[in-house]
Amino acid sequence: MFFSNRHVATAVGVLVLGFASAAGAQEVVLRASGSFTAGHTSSIGMEVLRAEVLRRTNGAVRIDLFPGNQLGGAFEQVDQVRTGQVHMAWAGPSFYDRLVPELNAATLPFAAASGEQAFCIIDSPLGEFLDQKMAEKGVLVLGWGSNGQRHVTNNVRPIRSVDDLKGLKVRTPSGEVYTLTFRAVGANPTPIDIKELYQALQQRVVDAQENPYDNMLVRKFHEVQKYVSNTGHLYDWAFYVIHKATFDKLKPQHQEALREASFIATAGQRALAEKKNAEALAGLIKGGMQYDALPASELAKFREATRPVYDKMRERIGDKVMDLALKAIDECSKKYP
Repeated sequence: MFFSNRHVATAVGVLVLGFASAAGAQEVVLRASGSFTAGHTSSIGMEVLRAEVLRRTNGAVRIDLFPGNQLGGAFEQVDQVRTGQVHMAWAGPSFYDRLVPELNAATLPFAAASGEQAFCIIDSPLGEFLDQKMAEKGVLVLGWGSNGQRHVTNNVRPIRSVDDLKGLKVRTPSGEVYTLTFRAVGANPTPIDIKELYQALQQRVVDAQENPYDNMLVRKFHEVQKYVSNTGHLYDWAFYVIHKATFDKLKPQHQEALREASFIATAGQRALAEKKNAEALAGLIKGGMQYDALPASELAKFREATRPVYDKMRERIGDKVMDLALKAIDECSKKYP
């Protein structure tokens, strides 16, 4: 049975047995690697998860956190958690799409117009299916935390229409859906690891990037980018995962503690991420960026231009997952209009 924020998914890798606790029980130490900085809401969520696990196990299970790519880049972390070199991780699912291509169905363009819609979509049979696919690859999803709506910034010109994106060299994560989305609007997507992005923008290796507002502010992209617009082209995630074999070796009561802690941490992180993203745009403007709001008519053109991405993703990842995604998108747009 799988759990997430809706059913909190289980997970974890090879145990590192450390020193004995004061009560005489042997302590389990799990290393967790994050591709987000310490100040990001997903990292704050991981702090909550760690504290809850420590409390619920009376100190028997300790999680050591290494945010900001301290143990390696995002792609390295995928291999590390898959093989158990690192027991847990928190990152954007797009970095795992080479392992599980179906993950692209969680970030289809314009699938969700709000956090409520997005959470409804991922807390549906679609999320359960994706969790199962990850488990088959040896990685359990503990929870789908929020990264938020992604928006475009650049140093060339204000983005006031879809046509303004044409020809821009845009840094994107590695996920195929990102590449297809920006090609659909005439931009040139260029995958670059997030830890190298600030320098790439500073040195004009790329013209533009796209991220949630809070991630832009935390990483200080306003220092190296001039224009920002509310494209909201994708809703992104920050999920918490664990090496399956590690989880399976935990005592049942410790597995349950991890499930419960993950549920609490994920729910709190989602709410915090929504709040921080709503506040961060003001911080970017205060930091010197020019904000140009795209009117609804232009966003509709953007949405229409990216519709072929759905057909291409169906060819790439199959009918089953795309049918689950489309059903969830339709139902959740009606439930949370």
